[in-house]
Amino acid sequence: MRRSLIAIGALVCVLTVSAGALAVPKPLSRGSVRGKVVYLGQWSVTVQKNGRMVGVINALQRSAGALGARDLPYVWGGGHGQAAVASIGERGGPGYNGRRRGFDCSGAVAAVLAGAGLWAPGSPVPNDAGVISQLLADHLIVKGAGRAPNEVTLYDWPGVHIFMNINGRFFGTSDGGGGGNRRGGPGWLDDGAPDASSRHFKAYHFVPSVLRNRTSYGQNYTFEIAADPALTYGAELGDVITVGYSQARNGITSAQSVLYRGAVTTSGMVTATAEDGSSVTIQTPAGQTVTLATTLVPDLIDSLLVGDTISVTYAKDPSGLLVPHALTVLSTPAPPTTTTPPPPTPTPPLPGPEPMAAG
Repeated sequence: MRRSLIAIGALVCVLTVSAGALAVPKPLSRGSVRGKVVYLGQWSVTVQKNGRMVGVINALQRSAGALGARDLPYVWGGGHGQAAVASIGERGGPGYNGRRRGFDCSGAVAAVLAGAGLWAPGSPVPNDAGVISQLLADHLIVKGAGRAPNEVTLYDWPGVHIFMNINGRFFGTSDGGGGGNRRGGPGWLDDGAPDASSRHFKAYHFVPSVLRNRTSYGQNYTFEIAADPALTYGAELGDVITVGYSQARNGITSAQSVLYRGAVTTSGMVTATAEDGSSVTIQTPAGQTVTLATTLVPDLIDSLLVGDTISVTYAKDPSGLLVPHALTVLSTPAPPTTTTPPPPTPTPPLPGPEPMAAG
């Protein structure tokens, strides 16, 4: 399920990631990025740097221009694992060689939409018909071409091809023979867009109320976390984090560390745990009582007991709750000692009557 729409627009400027590999390539570069979490996946996290507010149509135009400027090739299935992230696509398809990274038609369209907050960056992308179905379900588009001067229209031949028109300028992938870039990948289609008049393509336009919105135009960066999923324990959409990363020569960019804005590390003794696992309360050595919301991190507290002394790093989430992101048990209370009482001293038998003398 997509978890974000208009509020999270972004320039398509994404560091390419891929699920884990057996060999660990030598890092090409290292750095850090600070931004707001806009997508959380099983294997990756996407953050958005601060951007300025612009209209949705302007964000789409800039998103498309930035993607086209990368001169990426056409790769069948490219860009489907994570929206706006170029990938090697599917074996046997056009453009596939096991190394080349690029986009196919629906991957390119979704990448542009993600750049304006109309598709969750970093989330999976279905085929062209699936893109249309999702946008219809979200009530973002309706049937028919849009009307100038402010219009954005998608043209879809189900199962074959999809491209788009942003205020009169067409964008998508091509075979390199007419519009688009020379490698067949995503770019502006300055060829008269003959397919827009083809009976095979069905038109769908974004509703005017969507295009009148404003969206935050900031760069998105996606990082692999497959090697250490614990880096994002307790993370939520909207958290502001700083990701320390390394980029390998094969283009894979992996998160090495995650720091949360306002994070605090403290120690204390566990004084209470909720029966449903929703919270843990600790008392610090200074006598401060801290209650942590633990619904998102059940693995961290599975074995906690009242009386344990722990070190915990936590931060305030967008709703104001204190959420732990790392926890270490420093000590556990010693089990109560039981003293075995000594065995009772045997009581000597009472003396019996004197025996009678024989007569």
